[in-house]
Amino acid sequence: MVSFLLDACAMAEEGTREHPGRAIRSLLDIQEVEAPIALCSSDGHVEFATTPARDLLQRLEVLDESANRLPAELWQLLERTPTGEAVEWRPPGAREDVLGCTRYLAAAGAYLLLMREVSAKHIALSESLQRQRAESTERLVTSIAHDVRGSVASIVYSVDFLEASQGELRADVLGETLRDISKASRGLQLTIDALLDYARLGPSVTIPVRLRDVLGRVTTFLKTHYRNSVPRFRIEVAPNAEWVRGNPIVIEQIFINLLVNSTEATPNAQFVVITAFPSALPGERSTQATSHVCVRVWDDGPGIPAHVREFIFDPFFTTKPQRSGLGLAIARQAAESLEGDLVLAECDSGTCFAVYLPASGEPE
Repeated sequence: MVSFLLDACAMAEEGTREHPGRAIRSLLDIQEVEAPIALCSSDGHVEFATTPARDLLQRLEVLDESANRLPAELWQLLERTPTGEAVEWRPPGAREDVLGCTRYLAAAGAYLLLMREVSAKHIALSESLQRQRAESTERLVTSIAHDVRGSVASIVYSVDFLEASQGELRADVLGETLRDISKASRGLQLTIDALLDYARLGPSVTIPVRLRDVLGRVTTFLKTHYRNSVPRFRIEVAPNAEWVRGNPIVIEQIFINLLVNSTEATPNAQFVVITAFPSALPGERSTQATSHVCVRVWDDGPGIPAHVREFIFDPFFTTKPQRSGLGLAIARQAAESLEGDLVLAECDSGTCFAVYLPASGEPE
C-alpha cells in the first residue's frame, strides 16, 4: 500500500508541483482507501485524508479543523525523525490517547502520513510493567527480609544471653558474644547499604559475595513460591569459583530473574543444573581465564526455538501471555552493571544461560 501510494506521488510530481493533492487524486481516489492515511504539505497542512484518518484525528482531537493543520509539536517531532521511522505522540492533556505516525516523502515536497492509534498498546504495556514491578518488589522484599531477620535474630539472642548472664560470663565467652553482635550488626548495615545502592540512593557497594550462599537463597525462594512446578536443583561450585564481587542484592536479583524465567518458561523441566567455574568474559583472551566466574544455568526443558533466540534479551519480548518480557533484559543489564555479562550459551539439549561475574578472593 505504501509503495503504491508513493509511486503515485512520484508520477504526479512531474506534472503538478504546486498541487500534489490534485495530481495524486487523479491517479488514485485516496478517499476509498480503508486506512488512516493523509497527504500533508511541508508545514503540516493536511491536503487530504482518508475517512479513517479524519475519524482518528478528530477522535483524538489532534486536527486543527479551522486551519486543517496538524499540531506544531507533532509536526516538529516528525521533522526531527527520519522518514520511514515511526513516532508516537501523546496529545497535550491526554492521559491514555497515543497517536502513532510514520512519514514518507511523497511528491513536490509533500509527505504521505500513515497513522494508527496505539493507546491500547500503551495501556497494556503500563499494566505489564506494573505487574513486573509488583513481582520484583515481592522477590526483593523476600530476599531482604531473610537477611534482616537473620541478623536481627542473632543480635536479639546475643543481647538476651548477656542480660541473662548477669555479668557472670567468662572473658572469652563475653568476647565471643560481643563479636557475634558486631558481626550481625555489620551484616545488617551491609544489607541496608546494598539496598540503597540497588535503589541508587547511596554509594556504590562492591564486596566479596559467596556464590553458594546466593544460589541457596534463590533456590529456596523458588521452592517456596513455585511448590508445584519448581524443578529439582543441583548446584556445583568449583573451589576456586566460590567468591564473586559486586552488590549482593544485584547478584541475587540476576539469578532470581533468570531462574524465575526458566521455571515459568519451561514448566515441564525436571532438573536445573547450576555450575560455577573460573572463566574469562566472552571475547577475552584465555590468559584472562581467572578474571571472572562463569555460572551456567541449564534446564532439561524443550529449549528455545532457533527463530526467537536472537530476541530473548530484547525488552518486552515474551512468548508467554500475561508476562512482561523484562526478566532477561533486566538480568543482563544488571550483570553488565557489575562488569559482567549474561549470554545464551550453546548446549546439546534444553536451555543454558551463562552469567559472568567478576571473580573475588575470599574475604579475610
